[in-house]
Amino acid sequence: MKTIRNMIKLCLLLCSLANIACSQQLSSDDKGNKKSMNDLTLYFNKETGAQFVARTQPNSENPLPTSTTTFYKLRWHKNPIDIQIEHGANTITLHHVIGALTGVANPSELISEYDISAGLSNDDIMSHDQARLTMLAIFKDLKQAGWQRYIRLSNPRLTGKDALTYASTHTYDLDPDYVYTLDEWMQLEDGASWMLQANGIYLTIQMYREQKKMDPQQPGAYYVSYKFVSEKEYYAPYFKDDDLKKSAINTARWVSLYPGVKKQMNQIREKTETELKAQGITIDESYQDPALVSKN
Repeated sequence: MKTIRNMIKLCLLLCSLANIACSQQLSSDDKGNKKSMNDLTLYFNKETGAQFVARTQPNSENPLPTSTTTFYKLRWHKNPIDIQIEHGANTITLHHVIGALTGVANPSELISEYDISAGLSNDDIMSHDQARLTMLAIFKDLKQAGWQRYIRLSNPRLTGKDALTYASTHTYDLDPDYVYTLDEWMQLEDGASWMLQANGIYLTIQMYREQKKMDPQQPGAYYVSYKFVSEKEYYAPYFKDDDLKKSAINTARWVSLYPGVKKQMNQIREKTETELKAQGITIDESYQDPALVSKN
């Protein structure tokens, strides 16, 4: 599954680069002819790859098999749609979606992860401040639907501007509850990321923008990546390959291994937090790593 996820990320990156290039070439006729299309609902661990492709065939380029994986790719570049992510009480709707990608080891396997490409509006360009406000609204909607911030097991528990400052010199996911000023927004790196989780599903959001359109007084071009992955697949990279092979057929073993991995990662976090405290930086000690949904 780790290999599948890495290949999905590669495919998504290639798709996003192509989309940024293509977005500048859309004609006015394309914009004038946009039509409202049927919304799509995506599920976790409820349908196989074969069922997914049968349901989404009209908008798909499926299947795209490799030696180890079958990918399923959907695209709506000229006519973005809304996609509902069905997750019980944490169900959310993503707007202005232009593509979705997933993959399974074989078509009979249940789908447990999605990479979704979207704009911040249906237009190619928008003001940078409007993009900032739109992202803040997305985080607010996620919070209202029960999605909570996730901090990686080995990362320090920083909030707000402290998280922003730390991310300027380290690989670190930002605080989705922080309200960025326009100046702070413009200084975010291309690919700035936020992580959230809800009931066993982990979500990474990354913001990309056209680097040739970074004048804050002029419109910019934005693209957002939403990467959803179920709990077991999210934590898979933390384990050794031999453990992964065993856990692939034994959920109880995977769950039993997790506390040891968590302890090791948290020790790295504690060391970093001790150093940051010595610098006068506040640690959010109220944050607790989410409990596992998977059971023995």
